[in-house]
Amino acid sequence: MLEKVRIHKIMTPIEIAEVQKLNAEIWGTQAIPSHQLLAAVQNGGLVLGVYLEEQLIGFNYCFVGYQDGEMYLHSHMIGVEKAYREQGVGELLKHAQQEYAKEHGFQLIRWLIDPLEAHLANLAFFKLNTISYHYNIDYYGALQDDFNEGLPSDRLVIEWWIERERGTDSLDELEELAQEIVPWTLTVDGLPVLDVDNTFQLKQSFYRDAYLLPIPQYLQKMKVESPKLAEDWRYKVRTILTTLFNQNYAIVRMKKHPEYVHSYLLVRRSLLAL
Repeated sequence: MLEKVRIHKIMTPIEIAEVQKLNAEIWGTQAIPSHQLLAAVQNGGLVLGVYLEEQLIGFNYCFVGYQDGEMYLHSHMIGVEKAYREQGVGELLKHAQQEYAKEHGFQLIRWLIDPLEAHLANLAFFKLNTISYHYNIDYYGALQDDFNEGLPSDRLVIEWWIERERGTDSLDELEELAQEIVPWTLTVDGLPVLDVDNTFQLKQSFYRDAYLLPIPQYLQKMKVESPKLAEDWRYKVRTILTTLFNQNYAIVRMKKHPEYVHSYLLVRRSLLAL
């Protein structure tokens, strides 16, 4: 399927209207107004559309950001039609972003992800070799769309330095040596539970070069089957990641497991070429 798609830079009001229709189907009341998208693309922003046989099946909305003296491309939203999700469309859009960034002199692309959404973390850390060491608590406030309703809107800040290479050999070694920071187990219904004995201590100092932190493979399934368990994951992962980030660790990789959970690889930032 992917060899038949094309990615096109959206510019006209007619194209924006197509994007807005898909945007509303995916995000409902949280959809970005079409007039804002049009204003953005005419003033330095970027909207990319993915087409399959002239049908729009996905889009990406970016704008220019500036923080701490650094100009970057901020990727605010990716939306893919339901029938085409989990087929690599998001990765295609990210690489199209990368080419745009290179052509326009950007060194950095940033975006936000829910730290419990394993498929988003997989794209960011496993496929694109990004890094994260900033955690935002309830960043957007309460969100009412299908993906976010029911949990605080915590977000990881993802940084993709598009011209910077990271040594994979050293990360492979660190992954082998990494210790699981807290244990996890399964409920009688086969859902993963994190740190059931509450062994994580907020004030403790961490000294190892690398740790592994599990996250559920299927957050949305868990939210339906056990909302309280999903909420438990949210608050425990929030506590652990903010603690590790404050002690100068960073997420650099996603370690995939056969079922139930995947794991973040957190490494001391002093060991990374940043």
